[in-house]
Amino acid sequence: MKRGFVFIGKGGVGKTTCSASLALSLAEKGRTLIASLDPAHNLGDVYGVELSDRPVEIAHNLYAIEVDTDLLTKRYLKRTVGRIKEMYSYLKVLNLDRYVDSLKYSPGIEEYSILEGLTELISMDHEFIVLDMPPTGLTVKVLTLPYTALIWIEKLMDLRNEILSRRRTIEEIAGRKCVIINGKEIAIPSDEKDDPVMRELKEKKKKMELVRGFLAEKCSLILVANPEPLSLFEGERAVNALKNFRLSVTGIIINKFVQENRITEKLERLGKAVRVPMFDQMPHGIEGLKKIGEILEELQEGMGE
Repeated sequence: MKRGFVFIGKGGVGKTTCSASLALSLAEKGRTLIASLDPAHNLGDVYGVELSDRPVEIAHNLYAIEVDTDLLTKRYLKRTVGRIKEMYSYLKVLNLDRYVDSLKYSPGIEEYSILEGLTELISMDHEFIVLDMPPTGLTVKVLTLPYTALIWIEKLMDLRNEILSRRRTIEEIAGRKCVIINGKEIAIPSDEKDDPVMRELKEKKKKMELVRGFLAEKCSLILVANPEPLSLFEGERAVNALKNFRLSVTGIIINKFVQENRITEKLERLGKAVRVPMFDQMPHGIEGLKKIGEILEELQEGMGE
């Protein structure tokens, strides 16, 4: 994959229309995937086609998908629960079922689920990927999650290595400890290569590094905003929050532009900006979106297309 374009911004500012238009333009240069990660999908409505949670070719070189975030969450929970039960099957004294059932209510599950979906998307074979993200608050959490998660994963790996080291010390004194589960003898792991917990942590680390590398090295973050105060304030907060993780918004789309004002000037200070005028009727369908795609052409310049 050559490049990624991630569209962020307040709900209702036109992220879907703008991302759909840019994807059309990119498809003229190479195989392009556009994915909606917003639970309130309208990507299919904008293109005038029916979409699902599987990529569909809707034009030459252009594939579109509306990611089912509820299904992502269910799959993530099912996979996580299964792995926890497998890794800690020898801890019969703990009520694991009660613990894992509470996972669905834990903070961050939605963000982790969307991140899992993002990992799958960027692993697909496309030259360009365009992501229509959820509203700003959730998007900022998803985009910064790989950075914060890697810090915790590395700490957990250090802690797990310490636990394994102590187990090995005990083995040298008392021999290897085993437990009987359903009539089968299972050795409690003391070596990193045999430990399912360490394998899980390494797998998580690999996924987080994949997404972090995509965001840092191959991705352009594009803020879509309307020339009105609430859109500006939310956009500024998002730009500043992402800067804390060295993620820079490289493009600004001032959508529904009518006339010059102070808000427009402030938005243009946030990054390279293009103005999409207010249309009498918002373009939709493949042909209608090409009008906006032509305007957004200049936004690709200098973005490593």
